[in-house]
Amino acid sequence: MVSVTTAVDRSYNGRINRAIARYAPAVAEDNARMFSLGDEVRLHSLFEGAGFRDVEITTVTHCFALASFGAYFGPFEGGGGSTGQAYLALPDDQRRAVREEVRREVGDKGGPVMIETDIRIASGRR
Repeated sequence: MVSVTTAVDRSYNGRINRAIARYAPAVAEDNARMFSLGDEVRLHSLFEGAGFRDVEITTVTHCFALASFGAYFGPFEGGGGSTGQAYLALPDDQRRAVREEVRREVGDKGGPVMIETDIRIASGRR
C-alpha cells in the first residue's frame, strides 16, 4: 500500500509552495515531482507496471480546522520544514506577497480557517 498527495492545491502546504514557486523556480520543480503520482490513472498504471493486480485506488479527504490563519501559516513563517525554509529564503517583499496570496486562497476572514487535503491510497496484490 502506498499513499500520495493528489494535487498542490489539495495538500496541507502545497498552496504555500505554489505561491513560493512564483519567485523560486526550484520550488516549482519540486512541486511537479512531489505531486506527479497524484494522478489516479498514472498511479494505477505504475502499480500494474510493477506487477500488481487487483489494483485499488481510493481518495481520502481530510479537513484541518485551525483557529486562525496565523495558526496555519505561522509554523512555515517561522521556517518550519522545507516549505518554511524556502519561504524564509525569499526577500521580504516576496514573503509578504506569498503570505497575502495564501491568506486570500484559504479564505481568511479573521477567524478559523479550514484546510482541505486529499490523499490517494493505492494497493494491489502480487
